[in-house]
Amino acid sequence: MLSDKLQPFYQRVHEAMMEVGSNAPRIADRVIPEAFPDTAAAAEEEGADKMLREGVIAFLTKYLKRNANAPIDGQGDFADIAPEFQSIVSKLQGYSHYVPSLEQHIPVPALIANPEWLDEARRYKREKGLETLAEADLLDELYEAVTA
Repeated sequence: MLSDKLQPFYQRVHEAMMEVGSNAPRIADRVIPEAFPDTAAAAEEEGADKMLREGVIAFLTKYLKRNANAPIDGQGDFADIAPEFQSIVSKLQGYSHYVPSLEQHIPVPALIANPEWLDEARRYKREKGLETLAEADLLDELYEAVTA
């Protein structure tokens, strides 16, 4: 069964998280050679090591986002959120949000407990939103030019 084969990988991921936090690239760099030694060696020999690393990072990024509501190192869980914040938190689409200075997604309870991280996460999200809107405007302009 595939999940049984991947159990050592997930175990190494969680061990790496205890050392480097929820940073997908750092976790990937630690676990790839240990969890997939033959694959890593073959990928390096064939010049595909960067692609392997990028694939594992993409997988870990999704995995960390999905599992970010699980308490890690005293960061709390959603049951710990004060009632006055519950109505706002329940409207959020994500369980965690990116904090650039930490280079990782941080669960909402930890953001609430650390307002400086919350401020950084909200500013980052707003910046990305504005970038997305600017790109959409350019695509609108391109669409108009193409269909004119």
